Amino acid sequence: MDRSDYITYVGFSDPDADRSILKDNIGRYRTNIFYEFNKTRHEDYPPLYTMREDEWKGLPSAYRIYMESDSEYEAAMKLVGSWAHWQRLLKCKPFINGGEELGIWMGLDQWREEKAIQDKAFALNQLKISAAGGNVQAQKIILEGDKGKRGRPSKAEVAKAAAKQAEHSNQIKSDFKRIKAVVNA
Repeated sequence: MDRSDYITYVGFSDPDADRSILKDNIGRYRTNIFYEFNKTRHEDYPPLYTMREDEWKGLPSAYRIYMESDSEYEAAMKLVGSWAHWQRLLKCKPFINGGEELGIWMGLDQWREEKAIQDKAFALNQLKISAAGGNVQAQKIILEGDKGKRGRPSKAEVAKAAAKQAEHSNQIKSDFKRIKAVVNA
């Protein structure tokens, strides 16, 4: 599969897809759908994906499908076709942590981190395109970085600032009384 195949990959998000391969013979969601932790290599339960960055042994890369999806939900639908199944995968340490001891594949935690960086880079590129087209607001955002206007502070923030200011004021009054007592003595 090349990059364009991953971008258009539908997988199990297709309503007509046969999802029976995603469950065992008792009807439980399979977690051994990845080559890296499908220890049995049982004919009835073949691996469907690899966790590696690129295809491996003819299996599509779950990493690449995740990275080419617009959201984690979309990736979940493509990979397993069900949010409930995705939640089951989230309980599998090899899926979350990756092959840390071997360093062969990354887990979902690392995918999420990289996806956030990728999305931020994409947004910055879009701002640059808008700024080059004369969009003054985009130019300001690029110039200021992430320090854009934030809006009104929350009630909790106002209360916290008022309490801090009152404490500071009480300290000044206390210091003033001590200084006055020393001067008068």
